[in-house]
Amino acid sequence: MVQRARLSSKLSVKVRGEADKLEDIERILSVLSNEDALKIFKMAGDGIACSTEAIRKMGLTQKRYYTRLNELLEAKLIRKDDGAYKHTILGSIIYRVINYLSDIVEREEQLELMDKVKRARNLSDEEKERIIQSIAKERIRDFLNLIDGGVKLVGLVYRFEDIVKGTIELLEKAGREVYLATRYTDNDVVEAVFKAFGRGVGEWHIISGDRNVKNILSQRIQLIRMMIAHPEYLKAFFTLLNSSKFQTGYVEELPYSFIVVDRKYVGIEVLNPDSKGFLLGLFFENEILAEKLIEIFNSLMAKAREDPLRDAITGSLTIHDGGFRNHDGEKT
Repeated sequence: MVQRARLSSKLSVKVRGEADKLEDIERILSVLSNEDALKIFKMAGDGIACSTEAIRKMGLTQKRYYTRLNELLEAKLIRKDDGAYKHTILGSIIYRVINYLSDIVEREEQLELMDKVKRARNLSDEEKERIIQSIAKERIRDFLNLIDGGVKLVGLVYRFEDIVKGTIELLEKAGREVYLATRYTDNDVVEAVFKAFGRGVGEWHIISGDRNVKNILSQRIQLIRMMIAHPEYLKAFFTLLNSSKFQTGYVEELPYSFIVVDRKYVGIEVLNPDSKGFLLGLFFENEILAEKLIEIFNSLMAKAREDPLRDAITGSLTIHDGGFRNHDGEKT
């Protein structure tokens, strides 16, 4: 799922303690608890290109404005980009949460009624869910889905090596099915796919999407070498290709990479908006998010064409007399 890089034998992921996380949350809440900071933060949603104009619109003094602006910068909620103050990715997420909360607070009576329904002892769980969903407006329903779905951020990584490790861990966790849409090919991830298939994971849906022809040729060579070195992977590859539950395709404009395992575990690549290269990776545990990504996957697969990497490998390695031969006729 990530660009091939030189992987160290030991991948070190910085694990932050609970105290560090609580300190970050406290700092963010503290900054946004100030009315001036909240005004600036909301305005940054559209970008603040001129601080003088922003100060005038919000009716702040320069001292109050720049004091709160610096706090927002230090909390990594906004950044200066091309001369304008804009939300960071963290800031964008928190901004959406604030908007949700604003809508929800306005519907206090609905929330109280739903709370009473949840506590009712004479209703089954199915009846409670049906009543709550009928009471909830769209915004509240979305928020309830996040709560009931149990959105759980289980990993945030900033290096190729670490998203490789995270993707492999998801594949090792797989029990039934895997959806993988990837802009890259990594031998360690491919090896994890073969191992998961050999372990009994029966349903596979894979989309590749590297537009660079040179990368495709390089990936072909790497994979062929790996398969020749590991005959068991070669056999697994052809068995996988012939499986009725194996689906593969190629999308030239694949927007980003992601993986869904057992309709619950999710890994998503976030791109740098300028270079379109890898920026960071997020790993979640959430069934609703998994279903949304599967919908996106199916939409991509509907316009996919035959995977050139698949054709390249099958064209170079063929089954002959009970064994495998490369394009020069050498038995492997």
